[in-house]
Amino acid sequence: MTTLMAFFKNRTVQQLFVFTFCQNILWWIAGSTASTGTPLAGEVKFYLIIYGIFLAAGYFLILVRHFQSRIGPILVVAAGTMGFLAAPQEHLIQIFALLICVFLVLACIPQLGLQSVYGLVVFSFLAGCGIPVILFFLRNHYLALQFLLPLIPLMASYLTFFEPYYLTGERDWRLTLVTPAVFILSLLTLSVSWKLVVVVLLVAAHWWLVQHLNDHYRLITSGFLQLLVGYLIL
Repeated sequence: MTTLMAFFKNRTVQQLFVFTFCQNILWWIAGSTASTGTPLAGEVKFYLIIYGIFLAAGYFLILVRHFQSRIGPILVVAAGTMGFLAAPQEHLIQIFALLICVFLVLACIPQLGLQSVYGLVVFSFLAGCGIPVILFFLRNHYLALQFLLPLIPLMASYLTFFEPYYLTGERDWRLTLVTPAVFILSLLTLSVSWKLVVVVLLVAAHWWLVQHLNDHYRLITSGFLQLLVGYLIL
């Protein structure tokens, strides 16, 4: 019992739970923005929930350990198994669910050069549209433009919120404004409202915070602020 209590009191474990919760809430909100079609079966929901939990927890550990985690890739592989079981008759969905898992495992191999701008772009695309697209497609068996447009700023949010973990070298501070600028430009795909002003302020706050926060609190802060931003744009 003492060992179990010590486990749950561990700061990294606590942050992992919060981060995983934030990412999964974000994905399910995105996947329900154009809620049509037939409801998902309980078994499919179960596998997708476990898929999302393992996936988010896996890349939390991968990123917080600077791509040197041993447990993170194992969780990602477990997520891939759940994604495969969630859609036994939909082979395209199975492949799509496996893509980010394969990418995250490969990203842990420094020789492949995925801890870079290229890796950040691929990660942002796969993390931003992965589970939302799976949820929508399994309900409707097609993809609609009305559903895909809000995913553009969601994917761009991964660029700006997760940039520090893929681009770790010393850079001119002006270069750190590129991904926030890309995200703000992506907001042009949405209708203008007061929410977008709040979103821009949150992104600006994140850009400032990551430069001043202790490294132990950066990833959890990024995950929480991204959830707020996602809620406002979806």
